[in-house]
Amino acid sequence: MSHQAAWIKEPHATLEVDEAPTPTPGPGELLIKVKVIGFSPLEAKIQKSALIPIPYPNILGMSFAGIVEDVGPDVTDFKRGDRIATIRDGPKAADPRFGAYQQYALASQTSTSKLPNGVTLENGATSILNLAAVATALSIFMDLDRPSLTSNAEANGKKILVYGGSSSAGGLATSFATAAGYEVITTSSPKHKDFVQSLGPSVIIDHSQSSEELVSNIRSHGPYEAIFDAIGLPSVPEVLAEYLHSLGGGTYYSLGFPEKPLPDNVQCKFAPYSLSLDKPEHRDFRAWFYNELVPRGLQTGIIVPTRPQWVEGGLGQAQKALNLMMDGSVSGRKLLMDLKA
Repeated sequence: MSHQAAWIKEPHATLEVDEAPTPTPGPGELLIKVKVIGFSPLEAKIQKSALIPIPYPNILGMSFAGIVEDVGPDVTDFKRGDRIATIRDGPKAADPRFGAYQQYALASQTSTSKLPNGVTLENGATSILNLAAVATALSIFMDLDRPSLTSNAEANGKKILVYGGSSSAGGLATSFATAAGYEVITTSSPKHKDFVQSLGPSVIIDHSQSSEELVSNIRSHGPYEAIFDAIGLPSVPEVLAEYLHSLGGGTYYSLGFPEKPLPDNVQCKFAPYSLSLDKPEHRDFRAWFYNELVPRGLQTGIIVPTRPQWVEGGLGQAQKALNLMMDGSVSGRKLLMDLKA
């Protein structure tokens, strides 16, 4: 049995739709009928610059949502027909059978969330990958409190700065931290301010203003328990470095590493945050993330999914999605593709 997949057949190559053998799930694995692909800018960077070494030919795609078609011999927590969202965990990055850009893909049961009633495949696909980065960055790397999954926690009197509240990761960080009881100060362009306001921040700073005005506004609402750059663009480190340098130094966490040197008293901590879920010492956090945070957070509305931007046309248009991300044509949205077949 075979199915259609969008292959990258060599480094830097344009995606090509071709046949792929439909796999049989092994121990700990699920076979998923892919319904919604969630695209990540990292996938575009892998194609353009071979940022992460992978074998070729391969099938890109780090996250998707769909329906369980079959389960491995030892799988008891999932069954045929379950609606799920999943992340291609670190050990499977080299295996094309786990790539999202295809009609049927394998998933690891330990990196898969079963979606409850009321949570759409769309919301699962648009949230799970960035939420993994946000949850690990804030609660493992920054040691901030986790949110309650029944109701918003009482205010703890601590402030955090989320730079880029309108981005996919920034919006999820804002709702995550607000639900954990933090007072969130975030930034946004005027275009996305109304959506960001719905996430519950205390203050939204217009990040389209000058660097000098930005630093002044950030300073006026501090100090902060933690600072998270949820955009990772080259312009952000300059603003955060100037703010922290003016205080005598400090540390911030980011989704991107600064291209230019920072002042000696300013440190940027950057990591592939979500990969920490694969470490044995974070096994309990991983179980909480997949079995509680994703399904219950989305079901209760404590976690607010990123707004989608749909790419129409099926797998033949997957290259278009990568091009849109490389061109900087996606703002305040998560690119999704509906595999209607």
